Order: sequence, then structure tokens, then C-alpha cells
Amino acid sequence: MSLFLAGTFTVYLLKAQQEDREEEQVGLLAEPVALRAAFLELAGGTPAQIASVLQNEYSGVRILLVDRGRWVVADTAGTLEGSQVAQISQDSSDPPPGSHEELRYQKRRGPEDLLFFYATPTGIVPVTVTFTPQYQTVLAVDASDVSQAWRDLLPRLFLAGGVAFLIGVLAASLLARSITRPLRQITLASENMTRGQYDQQIPERGSDEVSRLARAFNDMARQVSRSHRTLRDFLANVSHELKTPLTSIQGFSQAMIDGSISKSDDYAEGARIINDEAVRMRGLVDDLLYLTQVDAGEFSIQPEEMSTSELLQATQERFQRRAQQAGIDLRVLSQSPQRFSGDGRRLEQALANIVDNAVRHTPSGGSVTLRSFAENGHINLSVHNTGSVIPPEAMPHIFDRFFQADPAGARADANTGLGLAITREIVEAHGGDVTASSSEEAGTEFLISLPASNGARPQDGGAWARPEEDGA
Repeated sequence: MSLFLAGTFTVYLLKAQQEDREEEQVGLLAEPVALRAAFLELAGGTPAQIASVLQNEYSGVRILLVDRGRWVVADTAGTLEGSQVAQISQDSSDPPPGSHEELRYQKRRGPEDLLFFYATPTGIVPVTVTFTPQYQTVLAVDASDVSQAWRDLLPRLFLAGGVAFLIGVLAASLLARSITRPLRQITLASENMTRGQYDQQIPERGSDEVSRLARAFNDMARQVSRSHRTLRDFLANVSHELKTPLTSIQGFSQAMIDGSISKSDDYAEGARIINDEAVRMRGLVDDLLYLTQVDAGEFSIQPEEMSTSELLQATQERFQRRAQQAGIDLRVLSQSPQRFSGDGRRLEQALANIVDNAVRHTPSGGSVTLRSFAENGHINLSVHNTGSVIPPEAMPHIFDRFFQADPAGARADANTGLGLAITREIVEAHGGDVTASSSEEAGTEFLISLPASNGARPQDGGAWARPEEDGA
């Protein structure tokens, strides 16, 4: 369509230009023809003789001789002899509108669809007291011949237009193909994803909008695939974690119903196991509900002013009895507590998840140390335990949901693998970060780092203690 419109407009402009050029070529002959006729008349030639000489010298041009009364006395075509042509002007001082006086000729519309081109004798022929030209020469051209001249260009124009059209179609096809091919690939990949085939990737070429769309689609496909695998693993893990306590509950309750358990001590043991498994299930459900709130963006913290010493003391009291039963020394080192703003319940939960892991993995006779210190504008809460080491290959995954470095031991301890994942979510919700380090020589340490810009400050004017200053 663009080529067609451009070609049509170009042909229109060329038509007018070509017609003007053709008229100009004829009009420029008017002056030399008039001069030649004047000299022939001066030499005594008759109108017929003058017309014959002019016809021989200017072949292909129809020439009229017109007297002062505007009567045609000679016509090389012979059809206008004896007729009067009122269109011819004998006065050059007042050129008609549309005349080409700057080209020293005039153009008028004549009879029989002719165009008259002529130059007036006055001013172009030397005038003496003894001679004034009696005849005016007029070049008569069929108007259709002038308009026909531009049509000679049409074959060339059509050839150029055809070549441009073919090139345009080829270029448009290549361009369309470069756009439609990745779109077809995206469409096919999308259809495959609707059928459950989530591992879809399409080629990324260039940096245009289509390539950006391809990259965005690949990112989306990777995220969908990752989410699908996470959901699949999540369901498998949840099913497994719920199956174990449900099996115990069902087994002991069925034994009570069938009368397999008859002694009071057996009833008490069965009831205890059922209660423990129910508590385990409730903890798992609570963790799942919490993570669901996080994923749905419904998790929020309720900040309040609190002290690091209060947080560590509450956590110590919560696990002190369990640590004593396991023969573990659970202590708190915080010589210079700080006050800061945070959600105490959530932070205690995050810290408790780490301490719970530390107590479970510390052998009897070992120690678990809780401490706090301020450094580089951050408040740090550290949980260090001796005697256990996290394998290097497990370190990148310890904060993943349901990840268990020792699955067998985790099941024995009723560990669901969600505690550290929840800890990370809580810490990140406070704008902080949690990291872990582990080695045979130094043991295992988890470090929660919270920004102190939310109002943290030393309590009672004490200095912020660094780790090396608190006796650790």
C-alpha cells in the first residue's frame, strides 16, 4: 500500500513535470521560427514559400502564418488556411495570464484542441523604417501530443515500481518472518505449558522487542517450572510428614479400640504418643500456614521496642530444660544489650528455630551460646553450637523449605525442614539477613543481622559490644 501510494503520487508529479517540459521544448522554438520567417519575408518570400522553408527546416512541427487580421494565410497541415484565429495576440506589451514571457514566447489554447506557441515580432526582429513583418508565425501542437509525452515514461516507471514492489515484498517477508517465527515459537511453547510441559525455552536473538518478549517468556517459563517443581516437592513432603504421625495416631487408637492395649501403663504410653504426634502435626500445619501467608503477601510484622537481652533470655528459658536433659550447656553472652524496634514474637520464633536445631545437633557435653553485638550499623544475634558440622554440599540449601541434611535423623527428631526457611522469611521481613558457617574446628554458627536504623541504641548508656569483647 505504501509503494502504491508513493508510486501514484510520483506519477502525478512526473506527469505535470513532463507536460511542462514538452511544452517548454516546443515554446522555445517559437522565437527562432519567428526570426527565420521574418528574414524570409524580408527577402521577398511569399507565405507559401515561407511555410515550405520552415516546414523543411523544422520538420515535425506544425507552423501557421497569421497576418495582422489574425487570418491564417499558410498552414503546413493545410486545415486552418483561410480561417481566423482570435487567440493570437498582436500586442506583446500585455502578455495574457499564464504566458511564458520570461521564456520569450506565449501559449494559448486554439481550435481543434491545439496549443498555440508564438513569439511576437516586435522586439525580436530588427525594425527599420522600411520593413515591419506582416506575418506572425505560430507553432500548433495537438494538446494530446503534449499529454502523451509523459506516457513514454510509464514503462520505465512500471519496471521500477515492479522491482521496488518485489524488493519490498521480500523485505517485508523477511521482516514478518523475523517477527512471526518467535511468536509461533512462543505460541507453541505456551500451548505445551498448558499441557503440563513447563520446561519450555525459546531462542533469544538480538535486542529488539520480540527478543525482549522471548527473554521475558523464558524467565516466566523458568519461574513456572520452578514453582511447579516446588509445589510438587511441597506436596510430596507434606504428605510424607503428615503420613508418619497419622500412622502412629491411627495405630495406637486402633489398638485402644480393639483392646490390644489393656494395661493402664500401655494406655498412658499410647495416649502420650498420640498427643506427641498431634503436637507434631499441629506444628507442621502452623508452619505451613505461616509460609502460605508469606507466599500470599499477607505476612506483616508488628514492630515494638524491645531489648536484645530480653529476646535472648526468653529463648534461653524456652530451651533450658531441654538442654539440661540432653547434657548441653545453654548460655547467653550479652554484656551490652541494645534496644531496637522489631516484632518480638516473630524474632523469638526465628531465633527459636535456630536454637532448636542447635540443641538437636549438639552432642551431650557440648554447648550452645547465644549472644548479641552491634557492628557496622547492624544488630547481630548469634547462635553457636559445638560438636556438629553441616556438610559443605548442604550449606547452599539449609534455608530451603523441607531441606534436611540428615533425613533419617530429622524424622527421628520430628523435624519438618521448615524451621530455617521460616527464620529466613522473618529476618528478611525485618530488612535483615541470616547466614550460616560451619567447620570442624569452629563448630556451627548462625548469624541474624538486623539493621539498626529503626531506632536501635545501646541500653543504659553502655557501649555496643563486639564479639571479641564479650568473652565468646
